[in-house]
Amino acid sequence: MKKRLFCVDLLRGLDIFLLLVVNYGLMKGGFYKVWPPTSKLANVLWSHAYTAFQSEPGAPTTGFGFFDFAQPLFVFVTGVSAALAFSKFTGAEGFDRKAFWKRLVSRTLMLWTLGSLIRGVLTFKLFTGSQPSFCLYSDTLHTIAVAYFAASVGLLLRRAWLRLVVGLVLIAVAAVVMTAFGDYSQHGNAARLIDEAVYSRLGGKGKDFCYLLTTFTWAGMGILASLTGDVLRSDRAQWLKARVIAICGVGSFALGWVISIWVPPIRFIYTVSFVFETLGLSALLLAALYVATDIWNFRRGTWIFILFGQCSLAAWVLMEFFPGALTAAANCFVSGIPKLIGTSRYQPIFVQFARAVILTWLLWQWRRLRSCGGPAKN
Repeated sequence: MKKRLFCVDLLRGLDIFLLLVVNYGLMKGGFYKVWPPTSKLANVLWSHAYTAFQSEPGAPTTGFGFFDFAQPLFVFVTGVSAALAFSKFTGAEGFDRKAFWKRLVSRTLMLWTLGSLIRGVLTFKLFTGSQPSFCLYSDTLHTIAVAYFAASVGLLLRRAWLRLVVGLVLIAVAAVVMTAFGDYSQHGNAARLIDEAVYSRLGGKGKDFCYLLTTFTWAGMGILASLTGDVLRSDRAQWLKARVIAICGVGSFALGWVISIWVPPIRFIYTVSFVFETLGLSALLLAALYVATDIWNFRRGTWIFILFGQCSLAAWVLMEFFPGALTAAANCFVSGIPKLIGTSRYQPIFVQFARAVILTWLLWQWRRLRSCGGPAKN
């Protein structure tokens, strides 16, 4: 790539900002503490009741809601970014295999190590309360590592149709196992049964969000997303790129919607309908941003999302490792507000706004520090 694609940074930034600042911060830590969610809209946004497991009457509803789109969207962006970064290893002298594998292995290990530390695998007492029962493979960064590794290795297959087949086969493997063994209930689905069988031997237990079987799915999603990255880095005309991505997005979402007639879209176990629906929505969103920001050059007011997009890993680590420190610092800035307004009821909202400002300032400083050593990279 001759230059960085604005839409990719923006999409990544919108995703991480939505997840960390809006969802975990302002909504969960602020507004919902003041006004507990009781409406149907609040349940869709927060209580994951949009699509539920097939469970017995009276059982707690789970599934995926609006904010649960954040993780599959990030998996999609990871695959796109892998394809964009691949071009730096090809040049007049051919493919630099040594540099490729060095970057791939180091970044994958970095993501995996940070994910394991966040879950307390080394038991450094980073968090209060009980320690997780099994942590080696149980974090969103592990999911991103799987998608990144698979998408990058898949790029070694130069024929796009072959990568398409590999990605679809990986997703199909998980879907077939899910259909043939177990059901789509909260405790009877194959993904959870496999996790419970394996983790129990390691002193852990299975949870609603599953990892082992869905590894195939995340790998397939990363490979399919890398095909979108191929379109962006191709020599096609810009509007043709946008149309191709949009058409693929519509086709993927339509396929997922049709499959959802028989297979419910459930985020916790990444059912095949959920996979194709979210891949389709991700592609459509990318196409829209590509038109708006890279064709029409409409970029005003997006600086904060670009900041989060270019420093997404730093934002994630800060929010996961130092939530207490960020909250304590935010409290120092807004500690006098209850006295000014005569009530402390709205204090959680002010604290979360202050925490968002502090996080943004830290990311800005982090980007400035990185720029001293060279331009940021996808």
